[in-house]
Amino acid sequence: MTAMATKLVDEFRQLEPSEQRWVCHEILRLAPLPGYGPLTDDELTVLADQTFVLLDQEEAHARSR
Repeated sequence: MTAMATKLVDEFRQLEPSEQRWVCHEILRLAPLPGYGPLTDDELTVLADQTFVLLDQEEAHARSR
């Protein structure tokens, strides 16, 4: 991961959960998957929810170390 991407992720983790969801939604909206066309708001919501579940799992795993 580049230094810029690492910094972005580190700063993302410092945001409040509501801001994290908004940022995630915007990133997913701006970077649609090639070949799949634009994503709907419902699809973005599902992807964001899945992302936050994974982030929560990673955080819980990191705290248990």
